[in-house]
Amino acid sequence: MPGDNPNFPIATCATSWFDSSHALHIRVYSSDGYTISERCNDGNGWVAGASFPGSQASVTTWADSAGQHLRLYVTGGDTTVEYCADPGTSGWTKGSYTQP
Repeated sequence: MPGDNPNFPIATCATSWFDSSHALHIRVYSSDGYTISERCNDGNGWVAGASFPGSQASVTTWADSAGQHLRLYVTGGDTTVEYCADPGTSGWTKGSYTQP
């Protein structure tokens, strides 16, 4: 079965948005059970993005006057880590989310 092989995706989440020029951006986050892999499409095909240690992920995005913000919540073991991509920052940074 595909879920028995750690090289096959076992979970996926996705988000999308239109920028101020009305161009579509899509992000897909897939897990092989050990690593979350990002795939990006900004209108010119799919490319590999960042990767994060973990087995499950969820994502949300919103826009404000500064631009587009993404939050990726990655669970591995008994911990969930928030990763942030914001206008004016390079790449992903760890956020302040903590588990109760």
